[in-house]
Amino acid sequence: MATTIKDIANACHVSKATVSRYINGSGYVSAEVAAKIATKIREMNYVPSATARNLSNRKNNVIGVVIPEVSNPFFGEVFKGISQIAEEHNLNIFYCDTDNSAEKEMKALAMLRSYEIQGIILTPAAGGMYKKKPSQEFIDGVKALNVPVILLDRDVPYVNWDGVFIDNYRGAYESTKCLIEAGHTEVATIAGDLSLMIGRERLRGYTEAMQAHGLQVREEFIYPGDFTTKTAYNIMIDIIDSDNRPTAIFSPNNLTTLGILQGIFQKGLRIPEDIAIVGFDDIDVLTTLHINLTVIKRDNIKMGIEAMNLLYARMNETENAVNAEPLRIVMEPEIIYRGSEKKM
Repeated sequence: MATTIKDIANACHVSKATVSRYINGSGYVSAEVAAKIATKIREMNYVPSATARNLSNRKNNVIGVVIPEVSNPFFGEVFKGISQIAEEHNLNIFYCDTDNSAEKEMKALAMLRSYEIQGIILTPAAGGMYKKKPSQEFIDGVKALNVPVILLDRDVPYVNWDGVFIDNYRGAYESTKCLIEAGHTEVATIAGDLSLMIGRERLRGYTEAMQAHGLQVREEFIYPGDFTTKTAYNIMIDIIDSDNRPTAIFSPNNLTTLGILQGIFQKGLRIPEDIAIVGFDDIDVLTTLHINLTVIKRDNIKMGIEAMNLLYARMNETENAVNAEPLRIVMEPEIIYRGSEKKM
C-alpha cells in the first residue's frame, strides 16, 4: 500500500496539515520539523505527485539550480559551467528562475523540497530580504532541503554556507582607480541594489578608491540604482541633461552598463570623448559591435565549474555535508583595458 500524508504525519508526530504545508510550501514549517518530514518522506518512499514520482525514480542524480535573472548573460555563462560538470557526473538539473522575487524564491525552494533534490546551487533573490540579516523564512526554507547548499555570486550574511564568489570590492576599487589614473576627478557611479552584499561591496570599492586618491566622495555623484537596465537608462538620461555632469562613470554590473550605453548613444554622445566609462563584467556582444569598453572581467564559466565541483564534493562526503565547515571560494577579477576610461 502506498504511503500517505497521514503515515508521514504519524511517523513525525505532527498533524497532516503540517505535512501538507511542508510539501506544498503553503505555510510556515520550522526547519527542525521540515528536516524530520523530509527524512521520513525519503525513508517511507512517499511520492507527493506524479511529477515527483517520475523524478523520485532518479532522485539520486537530481540537483537544483536557483538563479534570479535568466535574461542576464552572466548567469547563462555560469550555467554552462555548472552543466559541464553535472554532465560529467551524470547529474540532472532542476532549473528555477526567481525573477529577483523573494516570493518566487520561496516557492522554488518549496517545490525543490518535494522533488527530493540531492543538492542546490543558489543565487539569492533581491527584494530587501538581506538588508541587515536574512529572513527566518528564507533560512528555514533552505535548511529544510536538508542537502548541501552552495551560494553563487551573492553572499548571505549571518549564515555559514559554502559559496563561490568574486571579489566585488576589489573589482569596483580597480575600476574606479582606472578612471582616476586616466585623469578623471569627477567620477560618478550608479549604485547597484544595496540590499545585496554585492551592491554594498561594489559601492564600498568605489568610495574607498576615491578617498585613497584624495578625491571627495560627492553624494550627488552616487546615483541610486538597482542593477537593472531600465533604471540605469533613466538615470543616465538625467545625468546627461544635468548641469553638473561627471566626466566619468563606474558601472557596477553588465545590465547597468547596457542602460548607461543606451542613454549615451540616444543622446548622441561619444565614449570616451564626452564621457568615460568602466563597467563591472564583460559583455561579449559589445566587442562584436566594435564598442570597446574597459571592464572588470571575471571567468563566469569557471565560477559555475567551481560551484558544481564543490557541490559534487559535498554530496559525496562520508560526513554530513550539511553540517560541514563552510568552504568559500573567492575569485579575483581582472581589468581589461580597451580605452573607454580615457580622459579626452
